[in-house]
Amino acid sequence: MTWLKGLLIALGLVVVLVVAIIAALGFLTSEPGKEVRHISIGQRTITVSHYKNLTQETTSDGIKIVVDGHVITATPDAMTIDGKQQTFDPAQDVQITVDDKGAVQAKTQGPDVRAPDDDSADEGGGDSPPE
Repeated sequence: MTWLKGLLIALGLVVVLVVAIIAALGFLTSEPGKEVRHISIGQRTITVSHYKNLTQETTSDGIKIVVDGHVITATPDAMTIDGKQQTFDPAQDVQITVDDKGAVQAKTQGPDVRAPDDDSADEGGGDSPPE
């Protein structure tokens, strides 16, 4: 019977060690306090990365986002950050980052994709295979 007690104690210690190792790895790999939220309005998606607080409220013409003390107002046609008009195309996705010191940076996500003009169609033309 004493060997059974020893086996159960050893098994318990292994479980505790595995849980402690997994918890330690989780704390080491996570970036403390940084959160990301994706908000859609019109044709664009606004991605906000922040460290402290983020609140979002819907207004009659768009959304108002308060992130770490900065006010972002977005409508389907325009966007302002702290009252300053931003010059982003309404179809472009925007990434807004607030760093741990509180500095705001806004940029477009990905390349500006535009539909090709009819005049610049492929020179191959038609459905016939090349000769």
